[in-house]
Amino acid sequence: MSNTSDRNKQIKVDVPRRVDGMVGVRATLRNMGIDNSQIGYNEANKTVTLGGREFMKPQYINENEGISYSMPSDIQKSVVKFYSNTNNPVVRVSDAYSRIAGQYGLSADALGYSNGTVTVGGRPLDVLYIDDDGKAWAFQDDVQASVDDYVRSLGVRSPNDLLEEYNSRYLPDIERLMGSIRNRREFSYDPETDPVYQAYRSRYLLDSSRAAQDTMASYAGLTGGYANSAAVTAAALAQQYYMSRLSDMIPQLAQQAYERYSDSYDNDFALLENMIGLYDTAYGNAYAANNRTISNANSAAASNVKRDNAAYERNNSDFERYWDELFNAQDYSWTERQNSQDYNWTEQQNSQDYNWTDVLNGQQSRLNELDIENSINENIMQSIYAGYYDSILKTQLEGERLTNRLTQERINQLLLKNALGM
Repeated sequence: MSNTSDRNKQIKVDVPRRVDGMVGVRATLRNMGIDNSQIGYNEANKTVTLGGREFMKPQYINENEGISYSMPSDIQKSVVKFYSNTNNPVVRVSDAYSRIAGQYGLSADALGYSNGTVTVGGRPLDVLYIDDDGKAWAFQDDVQASVDDYVRSLGVRSPNDLLEEYNSRYLPDIERLMGSIRNRREFSYDPETDPVYQAYRSRYLLDSSRAAQDTMASYAGLTGGYANSAAVTAAALAQQYYMSRLSDMIPQLAQQAYERYSDSYDNDFALLENMIGLYDTAYGNAYAANNRTISNANSAAASNVKRDNAAYERNNSDFERYWDELFNAQDYSWTERQNSQDYNWTEQQNSQDYNWTDVLNGQQSRLNELDIENSINENIMQSIYAGYYDSILKTQLEGERLTNRLTQERINQLLLKNALGM
């Protein structure tokens, strides 16, 4: 099958017709855009083939002219059936558009039909045929490509695509920080690994050494420069005094270390809340802007439809007025006038394609239902998303609070042990 651009270049050929309404199969398929080289005929079983595969059995074969005939509706149904199990089936344009555009919240008004051409957002869509009900049929890939082009021109995105983008942009950092908070080690205090304690220890050791030396010197002065047991004992007591003061600092230093631990947790948790807030704000702004673009596009499409309908009504009114004046000016017999009116009314129907508007109005109702369903699904998705993170944060917060309470209990026990000299 040729692609859309190739089919657009196809030159329409005259289609042989019979008085019973049958048309030439090959010419009909060629006007759908199917390459002539793909169309064949199996003489053995009297069937038309496409690409070497059986396509359909014609209802009449003109052996002299070598033309196979079938009713247009049968050819159309055979085309749909032939491509039904392929990766690119033939689909009803209105249904396919509703399904694809509904993902973006675009209305049915962007799908139009004027001057014999189906359009998406004003851009022509290559179709295979329009059936007796006024419904256009095309390859699924062509409808998808036309909607994609329309969406790109508008700059809109589906809610799911938008959510995935912002999830990938923000969630990894949020989840890493959440993991860091969740896996935070329990608080414990070891003076030997506390730099603050070590600083105090160095200072007290120095002070105790100086105090011992000063004491020894004082006693030596009293004894004529000789050391004695009293001097040694006094120096030892001086050193012990300073070391006792150092030991008394441990509970205070442990409390300070715990406060630093707790402050670090609070800071990380505040950062996590800020990151989630930034994510929610950024996504909310992007989502709102996307919705405004969609709303503007739908309004513009609706305005175009309203304008086209007004023009259609004016054409109908001018047409009817013209014939009223013509009937009044000429004295036709009723039969002649009726035949003329019927004939020209049929001409008007063909030129205006009036039933296409009815078809699109029917599809509008279906798209509105899809829009409502998409809104409901989006709200459910947002609710699940918010509930998911709310649950994680609440669970984490409760777990950390429990850990903090247990840690405080350990601090209290440490203070008690130190107070008891244990």
